Amino acid sequence: MSNDTIVQLVCFKLGDEEYAFDIMDIQEVVRVQEMTHIPQLPDFVLGVLNLRGNIISVFDLRKKLHLPVKPFDNNTKIVVAKVEESVFSMVIDEILENVTLERANIDPAPNVKMQISRECISGLGALDGRIITILDLTKIHEDIKKELGI
Repeated sequence: MSNDTIVQLVCFKLGDEEYAFDIMDIQEVVRVQEMTHIPQLPDFVLGVLNLRGNIISVFDLRKKLHLPVKPFDNNTKIVVAKVEESVFSMVIDEILENVTLERANIDPAPNVKMQISRECISGLGALDGRIITILDLTKIHEDIKKELGI
């Protein structure tokens, strides 16, 4: 298989659903740590954290995707992403695994009204009888910037 026919993904859970990001957009995954709240921002912005001297914005992906709020637990992680030279992070419920999917096993996002903008979904992947919603971090980043007015 060539690199053109496969995609490597980081799979994670939000609620009962499985999602994934392209592994090339992920810088690291860290435990939830103390965040500094910034007032007067949308509720999906949890604040900022100091990660080894770098100040990074933290977003609640559950709130961004209009999913029910859930308290953090031992499985909750922060996924640090780098998109177009911008580093930002998102809280997710649980990291599952890294997987490799053939592009032939990825279908486009369904053409129905969803809580999340269709452009933020790069496809639906089929793996071992599971359906994984593959999110487009570039589009999510653009959507966040638009909502924050930056």
